[in-house]
Order: sequence, then C-alpha cells, then structure tokens
Amino acid sequence: MPAGEIYNREVIVVQRDNTVLEAAKLMRQYRVGDVQVVDDLNGERVPIGIITDHDLVVEIMAAELDYMVITVGDVIDLHAV
Repeated sequence: MPAGEIYNREVIVVQRDNTVLEAAKLMRQYRVGDVQVVDDLNGERVPIGIITDHDLVVEIMAAELDYMVITVGDVIDLHAV
C-alpha cells in the first residue's frame, strides 16, 4: 500500500490567537501530531511556526498552565526565547 493512501496530506492550521486547547482539539479531530501556525497578511496565510502534541504536554500540561487561556502565539513566542 502506498504511503499516500495512509497519511493525511491536509495541513491543519491555527491562528496565533487560538488557544492551545483549540489546537489540541484540532489535532484530535484530524488525528495529527502538529498544527501549522499562520498569520493573515493582506489576505494571505503566512506560516510562522508549528505547535506539536509534545509542545502541549511538556510546555503546557507539565507546567500546569491554563490551556484554556494560553494561546498558540504564547507557545510560539516561548520557542523564540
């Protein structure tokens, strides 16, 4: 069976101001381990980062942060440090 028949080719995206909870729900819904973070610049989606399931567990859950208010942008900014 070709790999293309098994793997999801759709890129799941979130905006910087989405919560990490929203990102996690998308990961579960689409059965993926990451989502692409994009900004909308003049009507065009520009990738600015990626959030993984590992990020959610290690940076949010293990640190006991409030996943209902922490945004994907907060996590992206954390990686930039």
